[in-house]
Amino acid sequence: MTGPWLLLGGGLLDPNLQALAEAADAAGVGLIDLRTPSGHSPAFHWDLDAPGEALPWGGTRWPAGAFVRHDVFGPQADPRPAVHERAQGWHAAVQGWLLAHPQVRSCNPDMAPEALYKVAAQVAARQVGLCTPPTWLSNDVARLRQRQAWSPAIAKPVAGGGLCQTLDDALQGVASDTACSAMPALVQPRLVAPELRVFVIGRHTLAFRVDSPSLDYRAEQDATVTPCEVPPEAQALRRLMQRFRMDFGAADFKTDPATGALCFLELNTSPMFVHFNQVSGGAVCRALLDHLLEGGGVPLTGCSGANPQG
Repeated sequence: MTGPWLLLGGGLLDPNLQALAEAADAAGVGLIDLRTPSGHSPAFHWDLDAPGEALPWGGTRWPAGAFVRHDVFGPQADPRPAVHERAQGWHAAVQGWLLAHPQVRSCNPDMAPEALYKVAAQVAARQVGLCTPPTWLSNDVARLRQRQAWSPAIAKPVAGGGLCQTLDDALQGVASDTACSAMPALVQPRLVAPELRVFVIGRHTLAFRVDSPSLDYRAEQDATVTPCEVPPEAQALRRLMQRFRMDFGAADFKTDPATGALCFLELNTSPMFVHFNQVSGGAVCRALLDHLLEGGGVPLTGCSGANPQG
């Protein structure tokens, strides 16, 4: 292999990493594979005091770029605490090596902490010119019941991870004499489909229309995804990501039925992309390879939906 090499880290069950590995192979990119199978682990030994630059995985191949995802699929398949701890340990080891070697290009190595907090991202989005829906972060049950009577609204976990639900459903489980629910939730007006997902990957921007009859398509896995034109809001999204020192992410938008405006919902800092890659003919993975390898001879012809942005 004479071309560039890419380091992959995460779980072997992760379909996003598998798609990127296949794209790398098709592009003639060498792979340093640190994905962890369920049954055993690859070798990793990093002696910080050893002379020279001995590589933790052995050999002499330095990666030009790296893509690492925390393994969430292994613990889903095997919920034992040890499996979760192993995933955390591997992510800390590989990501720690990458942060100590900034000459190896990776995604979001210096990301601002506020990018990880949905409500902080909402405030920042407004400051860079994105339209956002009226938003509460609240566990005040009396106020939430008042909001419930005004117009359809949704509630979603402030820390992410859980599903979006109607405010009606969220309040059903709260006793009538409860003053404050267990934790604050993000509460917003219910916007209208379709949802728009916009990926920013280095100089590339890709947009997809997501149609689903469900409030949160992750609940039923019933979404139809199609590539679409990049909306004008992508310029403000890039300003937001520059503020957050991000070079990879995916933002979700929906339409405000009252104004017709496209509203920013949230910014995903480590988004799933395998299905979006499939429906775009591999565009997401090719854009990732181009970004991580700084061109590196990766062919981008026929990259439907990938729109280079200066």
